[in-house]
Amino acid sequence: MIAAILDIVESKDLDSDSRKEMDDELRNLLTTLYDRFEKYCSSRPALTQGDSIELLVTSWQPVVFLFHRLLMDGLQFRVGLGTGGITLQKDQADESDGPAFWNARMALDEIKEMRYMTRSADFRIDENSSKIEANMVITSILFLTSFLGQSTTQLQQCYYYLWDQKNLSEISEIVKTSKANVSKTLSKTPCYILKNTMAFLEDLYQQ
Repeated sequence: MIAAILDIVESKDLDSDSRKEMDDELRNLLTTLYDRFEKYCSSRPALTQGDSIELLVTSWQPVVFLFHRLLMDGLQFRVGLGTGGITLQKDQADESDGPAFWNARMALDEIKEMRYMTRSADFRIDENSSKIEANMVITSILFLTSFLGQSTTQLQQCYYYLWDQKNLSEISEIVKTSKANVSKTLSKTPCYILKNTMAFLEDLYQQ
């Protein structure tokens, strides 16, 4: 099993109204994630204390989707990923427990303890985890690295291309710009190769 714990960095600096608005947006996002990737979610994604997201999944896809959406929406975060066993207690991810969550929390805590190095992600692989789970965690981290180098505009257009399967003409209509501008924007990103990579990984892990 793969657990992900994400802390939204700027949430602690928001006033009560802004915090409530962000809380609503995050809950809507998690509902979208669950509806889209229910088959990969071992429990419902949870928002705890208004600024921490917890996932319990069997695939890299919901994790990478969440990374992309948060960054596209301008929300910076730190994430700890962990693998291992899980005791499913109730429907929500934060109501479960086990080594996967312990490892994810240790990875996240290590990031927070770093004083002289800025890092947004870390992971812990349980010794009893499968190679597939370990590879999915590494896959998630590598996708995050590719997203971190993109602007908001690039992330937005790449999102429509990767996740909504929109072509250049459809994206240009959504973002109100020319098809040539969309092509130019995407060509400056790894979006095309990411799409091919995602298709390859989906086939690979279904075998």
